[in-house]
Amino acid sequence: MDGEILVHGSYRLVRTLIGQNLADELRLVVFPVVLGTGLRFFDGTSDTKPMHLIETQKVGDGLVFYAYEFARD
Repeated sequence: MDGEILVHGSYRLVRTLIGQNLADELRLVVFPVVLGTGLRFFDGTSDTKPMHLIETQKVGDGLVFYAYEFARD
């Protein structure tokens, strides 16, 4: 099956896809707010997954969009 799969707000699914090398790209929107607590996206990750920054964009008032492509062998 071809096409994009977009995952919004499910860190468990995203971590599983990344861990199984099923993700080609990671897109993040960074909100400029420090909360101090909560789950960290990459906690518990033991493998190194090199990525290349392929896009950045300011979105609205202070949000930043980042797109990373996973480096493949």
